[in-house]
Amino acid sequence: MFSEEEVRVKHKAWFFSGAALGLAIEFGMKLYEKIWMLGEVRPIVRWLFWPTSFFMDRWSPNSGLAALFALVVLGNALLYGFLAWILRRASIGVVALMLVGAWIIQPPSDSSLTKRFVKHRGELERLVQMANSDAQFSRIEPNLVETVDGQEHRTSDARTVLPQARWAEYRRLFEATRMNDGLYRNAATGDVLLGARTLGRVGPVVAYFGYLYCCAVRGQMARLEPCRDSRESVDRHSYRWRKLDSDWYIYEVFGGYGIE
Repeated sequence: MFSEEEVRVKHKAWFFSGAALGLAIEFGMKLYEKIWMLGEVRPIVRWLFWPTSFFMDRWSPNSGLAALFALVVLGNALLYGFLAWILRRASIGVVALMLVGAWIIQPPSDSSLTKRFVKHRGELERLVQMANSDAQFSRIEPNLVETVDGQEHRTSDARTVLPQARWAEYRRLFEATRMNDGLYRNAATGDVLLGARTLGRVGPVVAYFGYLYCCAVRGQMARLEPCRDSRESVDRHSYRWRKLDSDWYIYEVFGGYGIE
């Protein structure tokens, strides 16, 4: 049996080990982003491993950001320290589960989405053609349609504005392409977003991903950034996109942000 003093020392050791890991999280993320230049750490992963950073993401940039950053980093160290102090060896298992969770909740990789695009390009182009034919709708989902004037129709009454067979074809194509969030069409430009999401509808940690089709007429009138930007790709904290060919893009958006 350990003496009371030995137990106290062991608890302190676990606390300081956990706190050190909590402090190292942000520096590891900066190393990943700025030194190795592997891209932005996705917000959903940042919030999982650095939960106190959620407050900084919602903070005004003119409101004492440096002091807030220090508090957020210290808060994460204390959080990890207390977790290790309470759980001790079990805390290692918690971190392992977090690593597995981060891998599971990540949206598909660019490589995976590119392969899916090549395989299902015909169905994706068919969805764009159908959306442009049904230009009276701005949004079409598996269980909801929305007209350009903001009227929403669900399964029970949608047949009054969209034939049942037509909606069934949309659902079939959504399922085939795994774009389970349906599509959004910009009425002014004809640009079409085809999307899915991670984690169902879980607040700010949800990630939206999929494909964007930009119609041939481009320029400043286009609302969506990729359709008016000449760059091949953009990777920012709240969203990213990458060009597939002249008209198609992969996109990924986080929480309540957008790519407009």
